[in-house]
Amino acid sequence: MAVIVALLLLPLAILSAVSMTVLNEQGEAFRASVEESVHTLLPLTTLEHYLQRALVDELLAESHQAAPDFAGLTDSIDKSFSSLRVGTYSQDLPQDVMNDAHLAWMHAKPGVQRLVEQVRSVHAVVPQDGTDYTRQELERAIQDVSTARQHLSAVIEARYERAAAQRHRQLVGLVWGWVLTLTVAIVLAGAFLYSLVRPMRQLAQAAREIGNGRTGVRVPVEGQDELTALAACFNDMAASWETTRQTLVTEATEDPLTGTLNRRATLALLTAELEAGLRAHQPFSLLVLDLDRFKSINDRFGHAAGDRALCWVVDKVRGLLREGDHLGRYGGDEFIVLLPRTGKAQAERIAQRIVQAVGEAAVREPAYPGVSVGVATAPDAGRDATALVEAADAALYKHKQRHRAP
Repeated sequence: MAVIVALLLLPLAILSAVSMTVLNEQGEAFRASVEESVHTLLPLTTLEHYLQRALVDELLAESHQAAPDFAGLTDSIDKSFSSLRVGTYSQDLPQDVMNDAHLAWMHAKPGVQRLVEQVRSVHAVVPQDGTDYTRQELERAIQDVSTARQHLSAVIEARYERAAAQRHRQLVGLVWGWVLTLTVAIVLAGAFLYSLVRPMRQLAQAAREIGNGRTGVRVPVEGQDELTALAACFNDMAASWETTRQTLVTEATEDPLTGTLNRRATLALLTAELEAGLRAHQPFSLLVLDLDRFKSINDRFGHAAGDRALCWVVDKVRGLLREGDHLGRYGGDEFIVLLPRTGKAQAERIAQRIVQAVGEAAVREPAYPGVSVGVATAPDAGRDATALVEAADAALYKHKQRHRAP
């Protein structure tokens, strides 16, 4: 789980840091672009303004105003061109436009320098033809400075557009990065939730199946997290429950001495098999076995010998039964044999084999008893368990009367 949480948070943290870095760089670049534009264009614009004002006044010297610092402005313009050519972003500048701007400034610079010289002699008397010449110089200087400013403005504008396009690409990349990261985060979150929900659903389904009495239910044990440990504990609990359940079922249905069905289980199975036979219109036979001389064996050899005699008879009878037949202890030394899909004639043959096999073995061993058998077949002898057992008991009593030992 810790790995999944780290995979969710790490890309978001990295992308957040990258976004902050990119946005900060864009902010710094924008401020640098604004400052560069101001520092580059302001000298040219100021110079153009002063030249136009001098032209309106016809001659700056005649206005008796303080002379502007034309020399300082020209130096600032020269420095601006130098910084643009060798600056950090010089490779981004369109060279043809830059060359045009610099050429226009070089044309304007001599006229500005001559104007500077004329301003220095402001108190001198200027002839009329000199005034006309100055106006022409002013007009040419204004034109050249304006051309230089326009070209330089185009340079800065092109550079700004290129930077804006780059910023746009970066922002688009950030947006797509966020979209992809969030998509991956959603997928990972879905996988994380599925990894939580799937084991819980498996546990819930397994618990429902166990609640319905199904055995052999287990949940997959995958991974090394807390849910895996819970699944392993659940499987251990299910195995323990099945062992306990099987023990309880065995104790509730099995005779502890002989290993046959006990009375309750025998009667329950008798009812179920009888009803199934009646629904299928098939015969169902019942044998009631009673041990001969069992009381005398107990009195003569002891109760341990009597227990051994019971187990011996059970082993003999089981060896004579077919697959699908059932043997149960009805009580004391009485047993019941359930014979599904068996008619009366066949049941009597099975009873005769049992009596003969047990009797022949008992003759050779005084501690082993013989056996008497009563047969009853449904539906002729009855259509319920009680009637069938009573009919078999009656047949058993007649058999004992005929074969009672002297």
